[in-house]
Amino acid sequence: MAYARCYQPLGFVNEEVTVVSTSVTTHIFGPLVFSAATGSLVAAALCSVWAALSDQAHGFGSALGAAALVFAYFVSGQLIERVALQLANRQGMILIVSGYIGRVALLGVLLWWALSSSMVGSLVSPLWVGAGALVTVVGWLSGLIVGHSRMRIQVYDRPYVTPEGWDA
Repeated sequence: MAYARCYQPLGFVNEEVTVVSTSVTTHIFGPLVFSAATGSLVAAALCSVWAALSDQAHGFGSALGAAALVFAYFVSGQLIERVALQLANRQGMILIVSGYIGRVALLGVLLWWALSSSMVGSLVSPLWVGAGALVTVVGWLSGLIVGHSRMRIQVYDRPYVTPEGWDA
């Protein structure tokens, strides 16, 4: 169980409130990751279909491969953040930063290999690789924005209670 001590904003009521949550990651990251994943998968699917219609298998494979690479990058980041939330502040920060550096390095190595390899270079379309990656990033971020806009956090979304002695 995770416990958090919270106080009323602006000090109107000097009353301590204890918020109890069974799992911080379930309530906070579950819906956000789901909405981000849904947004990116829908965007990637639409881009891949468009690529298939305009450039057949060459465009379809390029867009789908780039989308899968971007999706794997984001999902692995969410998994690292889930683990980091269970650690102390400094350890969590070190894990998140080193995970980010590792993911960027791995992404760079994969892209370098793909662009320098003549076999892979002849199979991909740079236009659809860029489009697939860009559309997947925009879909992920749009999903996060929608998820955040619909998320409710108990501490901030409690109903207003008029303090005693005030006119209602």
